[in-house]
Amino acid sequence: MVSTGTIIIMSIVGLVAFLLPFAFIMVLRRWFQIQWIPILIGAVTFIIFAMVLEQISHFFVLGSEMGEEIPLLRNSPWLYVLYGVLAAGVFEETGRLVAFLLMKRRYRKLDSSISYGIGHGGVEAVLLLGIGMVSAITFSVLLNSGSSILDGLPPEATESVTGTANYMYVLSIVERVFAISLHIGLSVIVWVSVMDKGKWWFFPLAILFHALTNLTAGMFQSGLLDSIWMVYAGFIVMTAVTLWVAYMVGVKRSSHSRDDSI
Repeated sequence: MVSTGTIIIMSIVGLVAFLLPFAFIMVLRRWFQIQWIPILIGAVTFIIFAMVLEQISHFFVLGSEMGEEIPLLRNSPWLYVLYGVLAAGVFEETGRLVAFLLMKRRYRKLDSSISYGIGHGGVEAVLLLGIGMVSAITFSVLLNSGSSILDGLPPEATESVTGTANYMYVLSIVERVFAISLHIGLSVIVWVSVMDKGKWWFFPLAILFHALTNLTAGMFQSGLLDSIWMVYAGFIVMTAVTLWVAYMVGVKRSSHSRDDSI
C-alpha cells in the first residue's frame, strides 16, 4: 500500500517538475535575453540524442531483456560505469555541439546558450521526473485498489514505489534544480567551443565534466558506492565546478564584450 500522504507528495513533486523550466526562465530573464527558439531546440535535441540515439546505443552495448541482469554490469562493474557516464556525456554534448553549429549563423549571443540549456535540462526534468511521478501515482492508485493489471509484475516494481522514502521524492526536486543548472553551464562551455576560434577543446572538456558529474550515480547504480549522500555530493561538486568554468569562459567574457561596446 502507498499512503495518501506519499501520493500527495508525488503529486506536488510532479507539478514542480513541470514548472521548473518556467521558474528558470523567470529568474534568468533578469540577466539574459531568454529566447524561445533556442529553448525548443534544446528540448528537441535532448529527446533525439539522449532519449533516442543514446538508448539505441544502450540496447546494442548493454543488451539485456526486462528483468535480466546486464552482462556488462555483472562481469565488469567499473567498465559498466565508464560506458554509462561516457555515453551520457558523448551523446548529449554532441547534440549540443550539432545544435550550436546549426544555430551559429542566427543565434550568436551567450543568451542563446542559456536558453538552450533551459530547454535541454527542462525537458529532462519534465520527462524523467514529471512523467515519472505521473507513472508512480498511477501505479500507486492501482496498487492500493488491488487491480489485477499489476499481476505478474516482479516484486522489484512494487518495491520501487513502496520502498522509497518521502524525503527522496523531495530531494529529486533539488537534484533537478542542480541538473538544469548543470545543463546551462555545459551549454555555455560548448557554445564557447563553437563561437571562439581555438577553443574547440572546450567540447571534450564538456564531455569530461558531464561524465564526472554522473560518476557517483553510476557507481551507486552498479553497487560500487552505497551512500546516496556521496552520490549527491559528487553531483553537486561537479555542477559547481561546471558553473564556475562556464562563468569564467562564457558569462564573464560576454560581460566584458558588452562593457567594451558601450
